Amino acid sequence: MVPRGIGSMVMMPLVGVLTGFVDPRRLLIIGLAVGGGTLVWMGQLNLEAGYWDVFWPQLLQGAGLALLFVPLTTVSMATISQERMGYATSLFNLMRNIGGSVGIAITATILQRQRQVTGTRLGEHISLYDAVTQSTLSQITSGLIAAGADTVTASERALLVLRGMLLREASMVSFVMLFRLLGVMFLLLVPLVFIMRRPKGASGSTAAH
Repeated sequence: MVPRGIGSMVMMPLVGVLTGFVDPRRLLIIGLAVGGGTLVWMGQLNLEAGYWDVFWPQLLQGAGLALLFVPLTTVSMATISQERMGYATSLFNLMRNIGGSVGIAITATILQRQRQVTGTRLGEHISLYDAVTQSTLSQITSGLIAAGADTVTASERALLVLRGMLLREASMVSFVMLFRLLGVMFLLLVPLVFIMRRPKGASGSTAAH
């Protein structure tokens, strides 16, 4: 979470300045592209990934979120009169919070179901009659016996270790799938920006016009 927060913290003041000179819709497009790109980037991770493999996409993702929230608020409130600004801001925040909660619930559900489906599919290839499975269990059991466990305990624990390996792989595949799905969704939102109205005074050319 920290890299994403750093990216947003650094970018927020800059975006606040840019919205006075650049069409906020352009910033929205950049933000969606950056957010989608970093999610697709994280969709390339595997179990060998280290800290820095996660740090850089998260940092850029935080910057991309800053390019989304500030311009989106500007575009949404551009046509609201001063008298109704308080009501509009409250409604905007309410809808954003509801959307965020629904989005988290949906992604958590997809992740959990995908993990179960992937785990089941991977489990179909594991059998005590399979040579690779037997070899893996044998290696795990030997390692546990070398660590001090008796033969019976080592055999039982080896099955648990193998199950843990299966769940790890299923979780990684599920996260990668979800990252890619969200990345594509971000990119598919880009065309919707073009149907938004340009806020008055959003850029130098608009102000001059």
